[in-house]
Amino acid sequence: MKQTLLFSSALLFLAAGLQAPLLAQQDASAPSFSLSDVPQVPVEARIAKPMPTIAVDGFNEIPLMPFSEEGQIGQIENIQSRSLVVQRQIIGLTQYDLQSNAAIDDRLVGSGDAISAGWIMSLETGSFPDRGTGYNFFDGENWDEQPYERIESVRCGWPSIGHTASGTEYSVTHPGIDTPFLMTSRAMGSNDTWSEMSIPMDGPFGVLWPRTATSGVDGNTIHVLGISTPIGNGGLEFQGQDGALMYYRSLDAGATWEQSTFPALDTTNFVGFSGDTYAIHARDGVVAFTVFNDLMDTFVMISEDNGDNWEYTPVIDFPVDNYVIDMGLPEDEGEDFNGDGIFQEYLNSDGAGDVHVDQNGLVHVVFGGMYYMDADTVDDNFSYFPGTNGLEYWNQSYGLDSSLTIAYAYDIDESGTLDLEDDIAAYFVNLAGIPSMGSDEYGNLFVTYSAIREDYSTGSQNYRHLYVVNSMDNGATWNTEDACDLTPDLDFDGYESVFGSLAPDVVDSLEIIYQRDFEPGLHVRGDLDPVDLNDIVHLRVSVADLGDCADIEFEDYVGIAEPFSEGDVALYPNPAAVNVELVINRAGAHDVKIIDLNGRILYSWTTTSMVEQVNISDLASGVYLVEISQSGAHTVIRLAVD
Repeated sequence: MKQTLLFSSALLFLAAGLQAPLLAQQDASAPSFSLSDVPQVPVEARIAKPMPTIAVDGFNEIPLMPFSEEGQIGQIENIQSRSLVVQRQIIGLTQYDLQSNAAIDDRLVGSGDAISAGWIMSLETGSFPDRGTGYNFFDGENWDEQPYERIESVRCGWPSIGHTASGTEYSVTHPGIDTPFLMTSRAMGSNDTWSEMSIPMDGPFGVLWPRTATSGVDGNTIHVLGISTPIGNGGLEFQGQDGALMYYRSLDAGATWEQSTFPALDTTNFVGFSGDTYAIHARDGVVAFTVFNDLMDTFVMISEDNGDNWEYTPVIDFPVDNYVIDMGLPEDEGEDFNGDGIFQEYLNSDGAGDVHVDQNGLVHVVFGGMYYMDADTVDDNFSYFPGTNGLEYWNQSYGLDSSLTIAYAYDIDESGTLDLEDDIAAYFVNLAGIPSMGSDEYGNLFVTYSAIREDYSTGSQNYRHLYVVNSMDNGATWNTEDACDLTPDLDFDGYESVFGSLAPDVVDSLEIIYQRDFEPGLHVRGDLDPVDLNDIVHLRVSVADLGDCADIEFEDYVGIAEPFSEGDVALYPNPAAVNVELVINRAGAHDVKIIDLNGRILYSWTTTSMVEQVNISDLASGVYLVEISQSGAHTVIRLAVD
C-alpha cells in the first residue's frame, strides 16, 4: 500500500508518482520465524507476567543506594574478548537508568573525528529534577570532559541524536506530557551555546519518546517520530487513537517543520501505539521506520522519496486484526510455549528493535521475539513471557512472517536449556534484546544486543552482557555461534551492560555506547532497584579483528579530556565511619561538596590542601557523592558511610 502524506503546514508536497515495484517474496527455502532451535528456559520456568501498559516518564521513590567500589569516574579501561581488542572509556554518568522503555534510539552518531554521544542523564534523585541530555563529543583524539549538566534549559528526556551535512549536531527530546518536542542544536563539536526550538505541533496534547533520522540529497532533511501522549500517561486520544504515531519533517536542517500522520496506521488498522516501540533510519532518499508491536502487526514503512510517499509492509501478521486487550485470543492457533496443553501463546516482537538502511538502499530490521497471551479477559491487561530467547532479523527480500534467528542468550553450561536464577530482571524484552544495527560501505552488517548470562548472577538475578553479531554478506549468513561478548567480566563478576547504541555508519571500527550498572534491572520502572550511579561507556571495536575472538591482550585507549586523572583524588578509608582522608594529588584550590542521594549539599568548602581529614560522624549510614571541582572541571567519588 502506497500513500502520499499531506503535511499540516503551508507547504504541501506533490505526489511523487509510482515507486519501484514491490520486492519479491522470500523463496520457500528461506528461514521461517521460529525459535524452536534456540535454547530456551525450562518449561517450568516459562512463567507469564503482566505486561505494563503505561510507560514511565518520571519516578518519585528513593530507595537506598548500595555501595560499589567499581567504575570510578574518569577511569580508562581496556578489556579484550578473545583476540579482539576492545577499547573502553567512561564518558558520562547518570542515576536515571531508564534509557528506553523498549527500543534504544540513536544515541551515538558519526565516525572518525566527529562522534556525538547522548544519553538520559540525571545526577539528582527523587523526581530527577535535573534530567536532560548528557552529551559528549569525540574529536578524533579525545572525548570532552564528562558532563555534569544537561544541554537543555528545561527538564526533558529521551534524546535522539543526529548530524546534518551542513555541520549541525542536534538532539530531539520530550520536555513533558503536554508539550511539543524540543530540538537542541549547535555547530558540530563546537563550544557554542546550544540553541533551542520547539518543533511545531498541531494536536490537542503533547508528544513523547522521539526518534530521529537525517537524509536527503543534501543531507539536511530531519525526520522525527513519536506518539501522542497516551491516556495512561495523562494525555488524550488523537484522531481516535490512544497513542497516535506522529511524523515531523524538516527539509532545512530544523529551521522549519511539517507534521503528518499515516492513513495506513489509522483506527481502521491500529488502536494506538506504545512508547519507544519504533525505530527510524534514513540514507540519501530512502527513509524507513519500523513499529515493533505485541498484539498488533509488526511492520515497516518505507519511503524512497525522502518522506513524500510511504509503503506499508507487514513483517509479522498478528492473528487478530486491531486486537483490543481482553478481546480474547484463539486457544488453538498459537503455540504451547508454557507447556499447559493450550495453544494460546502468540509470537511477535518484544517491542525493542532497530531498522537500518544500508548503502544500497536495502532496509534491514532486527528485533527480539516475544510470546504473548491474553488468557484472562477481565483484567484489562495481557501477559508476556520474559524467558523468551532469540533475536530476529528480516530484510526487504523476506516475506510475511519470515525471519532469521541470528543471535540469542547462550547455553554456556551446555545443559540444553538456559539455567537462570528465579527472577529475570525486568526490561520487558527478550533474553537477547535491545538491538542496534549499523553497516559499512561494503554492505557488511553489525548488530549489538544485550544477552543474559547463565554464569554471572547476584544469586537472585543474572547479569546481561553486550554482544555483537555480524554478517559479511549483507545479511545472508551471520556468525551466530561466534558472537563476541564485548563486556566480559574479567576482573569483576558484576557488570550489567544494557541499552547499547551502535553508530549506524561503520568505517574502520564499531563505535558503541552503553549503560553499565552493578545490579541487574532498573531503578526507574521494572524491578525498582536501589538507585546507583551508572556509567555511560564508549566502546571502540576494530572491524578487522571481529572474525577472530580468542586470546586476551590489552591496549591503551585514546583518552578523555579530563583534567582529573586517575589517582588524582582518593578517599581513605572507604567505607568509613568517623573520619575520612581526602587526598588531592594536584596543585591549586579545589571546591569540595558532599552530596546525598536527594541532591542536597551537606558539606561544602574550598581547600588547597593535598591531604585533608574530614569528620563524617554526623552522616547517617549510606552512600554519598563527594564532588571535587577546579576551574569548571569535576570528578566524583562514591563515599560509603558505615
